[in-house]
Amino acid sequence: MAMETLSEAITRLEHAGYTGSVAAHDDGKLHCSGCRSTCEPDHVTIDDVVRFEGDSNPDDEAVLFALDCGQHKSLYSIAFGPETPPNDVAAVRALSRRARDR
Repeated sequence: MAMETLSEAITRLEHAGYTGSVAAHDDGKLHCSGCRSTCEPDHVTIDDVVRFEGDSNPDDEAVLFALDCGQHKSLYSIAFGPETPPNDVAAVRALSRRARDR
């Protein structure tokens, strides 16, 4: 069975109601485009986490979080590698800790 691609996962989650997007600010807080709120990564609900690894290049890694900030369901997608911005690194660390604990 073939692994789900990033675009397939996004489509699946959009059909499930995740219509906004999330961006990480420099201070590590998350901004939801759906409700225009900003919150700490510890204050969102993580409904799904989908990880992607490149077949031949370890820099081709990504993670997709399906998040609920309490007002809107949104997606947060991050590509991993040496060029990942510090704000995304901080947010992913916080979300990953929460995902492991659920």
